[in-house]
Amino acid sequence: MSRRILYIIDSLKIGGAEMLLLGLLDAVAARGDEAHVAYFSPGPLEEEVRVRGVGLTRLSRRGLRDPRAVIRALRLIRDWRADLVHTHLVKSDLVGQLAARIGRRRRIITLHNTDPWRRNRKLSLAYRAITHGADACIAVSDRVAEHVAKHGGYRRDGIATIVNGIDLDRFDPDAVQPLDLARYGVLPGDTVFAVIGSLTEQKDHETFLKAAALHARRDPRARFLIVGEGPLDTQIARRARALGLLNGPVVLTGAIFEMPELLAAIDGLVISSGWEGLPMVLLEAMAMRRPIVSTAVGGIPDVLCDGVNGRLVHAADPEALADGMARLCADPVQAGRMGGVARETVAARFGADVMRAKLCDLYDATLAGTQLSSTTPEPAI
Repeated sequence: MSRRILYIIDSLKIGGAEMLLLGLLDAVAARGDEAHVAYFSPGPLEEEVRVRGVGLTRLSRRGLRDPRAVIRALRLIRDWRADLVHTHLVKSDLVGQLAARIGRRRRIITLHNTDPWRRNRKLSLAYRAITHGADACIAVSDRVAEHVAKHGGYRRDGIATIVNGIDLDRFDPDAVQPLDLARYGVLPGDTVFAVIGSLTEQKDHETFLKAAALHARRDPRARFLIVGEGPLDTQIARRARALGLLNGPVVLTGAIFEMPELLAAIDGLVISSGWEGLPMVLLEAMAMRRPIVSTAVGGIPDVLCDGVNGRLVHAADPEALADGMARLCADPVQAGRMGGVARETVAARFGADVMRAKLCDLYDATLAGTQLSSTTPEPAI
């Protein structure tokens, strides 16, 4: 019997949670279930959802400042006759979980990040009060689960971990044609590093830009791509210009959907984030055998081992980040070896099929009312 699953997510811009959602849409369609996507901010992934034959509903242009978003979500739940509501990211958790609670539907939360706001007791209490009673709570890494349990007031055994997974066929370095980076001013012989993700505070582009400035002094042929879009695009461009980097060593590319092709074209991925869960772009780059230098935040150290399949540095340390890039450039043989181990790591632990099967099993159990008690997020206090 076909079930109706409503996904609610903050945006349809290109990001880790959003790309994860596309995989879930494919998985539920393969099972014969129906899906619908509700969102707040538009983006290039709208068309990707439409071509899958999945309906779209925009809840609000104003986010949490619009109380009517909850009413719209509730109306959608009832009119579309959703059996299960699965929310992703904080804004959607608050609106979607409240609407599903009022509408008396089964509901699941996926926690994607070690958000620092959870350390604020008042904010954590508000989040817990609104989302309390969800049928299942999933974290994308153990570090995320531990962070939410510690700062969010939930029991650790009330949060299940289902790690992100990668489509290894799509991210196959032996079958991908590298993207032509000439459009971004990259010339033959240039060394290209990219930071890929939403242009938000979390990704700490300030540290990346400072590191880029340091590394550019050592290597005049180094080029740095800032890939993505977000609310800080103007601020980041202004800062890059102030450092004398914009449209020289540093280029803001905007969103790029051809992720395997982009990763195949760069010499290294840089993650400068101040906090994370388990970033999809990390796993994607590992699958593509890319050398990586990353801050040791969230679930990243559970996947990346310094000197084995990548380089780890402290957060907010541009000198360490620049040194990590320099070390990758200084020993390309070792960098290639680490990329090979990275691919093996992802293939062994982070296949998309396993992740999607676990989520679909959880859907079955939740809709049957037989989900494990370890997936029910009860408050600790």
